[in-house]
Amino acid sequence: MYNAYRHRKPSRFAARDGLLAVLVTLLLAACGSNQPPPQQDALDIDKGDACAVCGMYIDAGPGPRGEAWVQGYKAPLKFGSTRDFFAYVLDPENQTRLQQLLVQDSAQINWQHPSNAAATFVDARSAWYVAWQPLTGLMGPTFASFAARQDADAFMRAHGGELLRFSEVTPQLTSLLGSACPVPGSPAAPLAKACVAAPHAASGSPLAAQDEHFDLLHRRHTDPLETDPAAPGHQHAVADDRAH
Repeated sequence: MYNAYRHRKPSRFAARDGLLAVLVTLLLAACGSNQPPPQQDALDIDKGDACAVCGMYIDAGPGPRGEAWVQGYKAPLKFGSTRDFFAYVLDPENQTRLQQLLVQDSAQINWQHPSNAAATFVDARSAWYVAWQPLTGLMGPTFASFAARQDADAFMRAHGGELLRFSEVTPQLTSLLGSACPVPGSPAAPLAKACVAAPHAASGSPLAAQDEHFDLLHRRHTDPLETDPAAPGHQHAVADDRAH
């Protein structure tokens, strides 16, 4: 009897140890699935890339674009405008799968002929957005996106609009977005909290100063004297931009 017991004992403990090993493996797998995704970078906009929302080709369209890394895709989805970008990322059906979100910094591009380079994209969740502004994107009214608030403020002084953070952009605002501050009594009016009218509206040519404005932003990023809003000549440069 003693020898028989010793013969059976190892197999019983081996089964128990095997079960514990399986449980530990499952627990580790479950913990690993909750880890945040690795850093994901923007990709260049290539000829033939189409907007994931409207289906139009992106590379020749005006205004800043967006990209979204989404769980289940090996490359980011690309959007021809920031408005289409928000239409996608704010959809409740998509939000649980969103990973890295990126938009172009409007201070680094020419609005009418934006760069297709990945280096022009910045983190969308920390960017600044100007809504109700007059420069149109691939499919009409859109958001001007900026990495730095000072660039967004300079854009507003030139073109009007309302400054927003990522968390302040809503599906309703995105769907009702226009190219000017909403008219009182319109469905969009309650959505505009601090909209500033475009200073060029009276001349009937809100796009007249766009090239000069983006040249100014470019100089501010390349000339040390222009990077500080308090630097001598900065306010004069902004005033000249408005005058155009």
